[in-house]
Amino acid sequence: MEAADGWLVRVRPMLGRLEAAQAFLLAEVAQQQGNGRIGLTNRASLQLRGFDADSARRFPEIAVAAGLGLSDAGMERRQTMLVSPLAGDDPACAPDTVACAESLRHALVCAEELSALPGKFGFAVDGGGLYAPGLLRADIAVRSMGAGLWSVVCGQMCGPQVTYAVAVGQAVALAHAFVASHQSIRPQRDPKVGTELFRLTGLEGQALAVSATPAQAEGARVGSLGHGLFALAVPMGSMTATMLQDCARVAVTEGDGILRLTPWHTIVFGGLGQLPEVEGMVADPHSPLLRIWACSGVSACAQAAGRTEELARSLAPLLPDAVCLHVSGCRKGCAHPAAADYTLVAGAQGYGLVRNGGASGYVQHLFADEHAVYKAFQTFKHEGAVDAGL
Repeated sequence: MEAADGWLVRVRPMLGRLEAAQAFLLAEVAQQQGNGRIGLTNRASLQLRGFDADSARRFPEIAVAAGLGLSDAGMERRQTMLVSPLAGDDPACAPDTVACAESLRHALVCAEELSALPGKFGFAVDGGGLYAPGLLRADIAVRSMGAGLWSVVCGQMCGPQVTYAVAVGQAVALAHAFVASHQSIRPQRDPKVGTELFRLTGLEGQALAVSATPAQAEGARVGSLGHGLFALAVPMGSMTATMLQDCARVAVTEGDGILRLTPWHTIVFGGLGQLPEVEGMVADPHSPLLRIWACSGVSACAQAAGRTEELARSLAPLLPDAVCLHVSGCRKGCAHPAAADYTLVAGAQGYGLVRNGGASGYVQHLFADEHAVYKAFQTFKHEGAVDAGL
């Protein structure tokens, strides 16, 4: 995919797990063939940025040779899914989570017709545990209900409690129904689509309670997670190749050699005796950077109309406790599709402010430039509202 800062390439590690040797390789490739910038996405994948067209075209061969992809591009795309990051490590996570994920992966790889799904259509296997059920966001999820039972979740509909094998079959049936219906809007974007897919497949279900969906900020845990697991955060999902190298070094010298990537911009290390230190990563659970989302902005995206990461970092010290901020370069809101307490959206006229909504929401105030935004957030820190001085 071509971006404003060159071509970017994606790596989607199986089960979200990256071996230290693979991480070292990716960091080296990012430095030698890209611009050294790496993104950890809200789908727990890695994006290496700044490649030229030839290097980007050759990258899949490198990934396949390193065990980071399939040679068949269609199969590679279809097997992509989110899986509970601590499956097999967290005793509270359903013990058959990995088996369920393998079953769903096999079913998707074999279903060639599902290549017709939109590029961003996503699946998840949610075993619960430390990362509560519902934290993994996807268009179709297979979610543990405890006691060895699973349910398929699509939009705001939840299917009956069955074995994971049955739930996987239901998930694939819902995906086929989506393709056959020629829908353009995914269930994650419009929950009513999930209701319609349940109807089309004849699957019985019930509406999920709103309270059953935890806030995404709950996933951004750092520090000790118990059981020898420690998490560090990648601020706004943006890191350097050096940071990835340092993480791999910690994993191989102090831990079990595995980096567990999460969709909440954190990396979990296993087998450690204490919290690791990696320059540039966030270890403080009270850091406001854990409550901020930002895309790459105008320097890396042709659709962005302003700086984002830089602005977000400058606003971080001004953010009150428990308040979440999203800084988006355009109305698409790629970094955080869900609502935030405050969303700033860059546009031709400056930065629009959306309260309790996403980047496509109603703009209630327009700031002419970054200075005006910063001034308003200074007021926010002292008076408790961005618009206190407007």
